[in-house]
Amino acid sequence: MLETFSKLMEYCTYCPRLCQSACPVAMTEGNESFSPWGLMQTLNQLRKGEIPLDSELAALSYKCLTCKACTTQCEHGNEIPPVLHEVRKEAVARELAPPEISGFLNKFHKHNNPFSKDLLQKLKNILPSKYFDMNPQTIYYPSCTTIAKCPEVVHDTFELFEKLKIDFVGVYPEAIQCCGYPLISGGMEYDFIDLAEVNFHALKKYKTIVSGSPACVYTLRETYKKYDFGLPGKVVTINEFLEPYLHNINYRLKKSMRTKLMYHDPCYLSRYLNEVSLPRELIAHVSGYQPMEFFDHGECTHCSGQGGCYSITSKEASDEIARRRLEEVVEKKVQTLVTQCPSCVHKFRKNSERLVVKDLISYLNDSIEGVKE
Repeated sequence: MLETFSKLMEYCTYCPRLCQSACPVAMTEGNESFSPWGLMQTLNQLRKGEIPLDSELAALSYKCLTCKACTTQCEHGNEIPPVLHEVRKEAVARELAPPEISGFLNKFHKHNNPFSKDLLQKLKNILPSKYFDMNPQTIYYPSCTTIAKCPEVVHDTFELFEKLKIDFVGVYPEAIQCCGYPLISGGMEYDFIDLAEVNFHALKKYKTIVSGSPACVYTLRETYKKYDFGLPGKVVTINEFLEPYLHNINYRLKKSMRTKLMYHDPCYLSRYLNEVSLPRELIAHVSGYQPMEFFDHGECTHCSGQGGCYSITSKEASDEIARRRLEEVVEKKVQTLVTQCPSCVHKFRKNSERLVVKDLISYLNDSIEGVKE
């Protein structure tokens, strides 16, 4: 099961724990066994047959946000999430995973999304029917979390399209409005494969798939390929798609939006997709100045606490990670936080009463009045 990662695990086991200070889980829970070093040391024992895979060890494999903050600190570039994925996958297969994971899977199967809701119907309540009746070559893939927790982002995206005279993008019209990231993240590989296959056949006819969810973009673009479901069309972030329009079209800006804000780098956007500069460029383009930065930003960003199914198995600690991240915003007396990940937006809103948390697309839409005639 783990022999493929033997070299990686040996490096981690004998490393002087250089990545420990980068791990939000270890710093929040205060348990060294939850650090990347601690996890790899334990799993290396599992690999060698010195300890068995039981429910306690299975639970340990979920003490990770899969944020890859540790990888940025590692001289060897070791990636921990693939190792944990193997253990989670085996734990699910043997019915050793934490009970929260089993409950999550049962909930997921009701409507093929983590929220057990008819998200397509909710999407139809947000957008006019014309976006569903098109026969487009380019479609917008909202993400299940965006529809369920940040529906205004869907509205703002298409309102921004209209302002920029982008009239050829339709919305993804299928019943399944989830890429499957929550399944593969939780080790539910067989369920992920089933869902990915259905999505693949529905998505393969489009030339371009645009999404404002970094996790969706990575899953559709990279993870699907690993399971022989590589999509023939381009899968791009909403920033990549909008950049030429925002730089080449003459539009009016609202002066009232030029206010102090901070930008939070989502893990999947900054570390998995390597998109760090572009969001800042877009903010500066419409505001006239660069956003204020967290001490840990860019590729060294700290996670919001919502990733890797950690918020399912360790809810309180997950919320504490978000609150710690927000402390810096309060200290700098900033009222507006901009990010670009529906999970981050939801997490920060949930853990802050006074802070205005906006998705980047909502911020851009609020800043732009329309194209100059």
